[in-house]
Amino acid sequence: MLSDLTAAIQISICQNYNLAIESASPIGTGAMSTTMRLATNRGTLFLKIYKSARNQRTPAQPDLQRIAFTHAVQAFLYQEGFPVPRLLPNSSGKTFSVCDSSLETGAVYALSEFIKGSDYDIANSDQLHTSGEMLGRLHERLRQFQSQIQPAGAPLETEIFIQLQERLSRLKPVVEKDPVSPTQIDSWIHEVEMLRDSIGAAHDTQYEQGWIIHGDYRAQNLKFDGGGIRAILDLDTACPASRLYDLGYALVFFPAVYQATPLTKHQQSIFLRAYESICPLSEAKRELLPTHLRLAFIRGMTLWLDLYYFAGMSERTRPWIQSYLQHARSLF
Repeated sequence: MLSDLTAAIQISICQNYNLAIESASPIGTGAMSTTMRLATNRGTLFLKIYKSARNQRTPAQPDLQRIAFTHAVQAFLYQEGFPVPRLLPNSSGKTFSVCDSSLETGAVYALSEFIKGSDYDIANSDQLHTSGEMLGRLHERLRQFQSQIQPAGAPLETEIFIQLQERLSRLKPVVEKDPVSPTQIDSWIHEVEMLRDSIGAAHDTQYEQGWIIHGDYRAQNLKFDGGGIRAILDLDTACPASRLYDLGYALVFFPAVYQATPLTKHQQSIFLRAYESICPLSEAKRELLPTHLRLAFIRGMTLWLDLYYFAGMSERTRPWIQSYLQHARSLF
């Protein structure tokens, strides 16, 4: 149904890509973008409409620079044979467009090929193993990535702790008034300070240079074919950072949405062994990994709590919050 797509975006796509849209169906809405499946006269395509980090109508230069960087990463991986969607250039040769209609000034969007595949099957341990290997290959190959475009904004290490501080400050007064909510907020505030000091000290002495990470590597951003991976999706958060941020987040939240509980220690072991078969960790990095697991846990939990209280998603997020809190000990 074309009613799912605004008139301004439709007109802009037709003008910038010289194609006719036959139908549009929503796929999902995330923190960084809204995605849709388009049936066109050039086949099925994937549409991504980016959200401004500042909630503004005119896209800021840092937003465009960030998108350009992630597109450069995606184009590099595609050229290197990784199963990422091929970005389609518009009539100007760019891989993203700015909708300049007076109806929707500032909307930034991109088109890419649509890759079919199956969702993650929690009973298929081969998929978990393959996913660990793929993350290792991704990290290794991206060490060769070079681009004149650099992501704008603060480094990921700084941004994570800024976001956590903002979320925890916003959540604390609300959680204290809700008798059914988790009571860990005060302890999390204290723990985040300790994690910041621990990670900061480790980076001062053993920081790994030259790594580019996916930023949100989990099953929901992969498509499978049996035991193999058909597509790696959503590189919106690709950025320079220690690979432990990717690895820690995957080891905690890889099965989210498909599995009601986090990875067990046995499942974590399958994923980690597969990763290290491609991209081994030094002994120092292995010792630091539990710190990143704990940081990833608090990042994900505070995001779910934020959605629960402030985004009207209580019915969707309550089961995840309760389940992860109940099984937290199995993570560390």
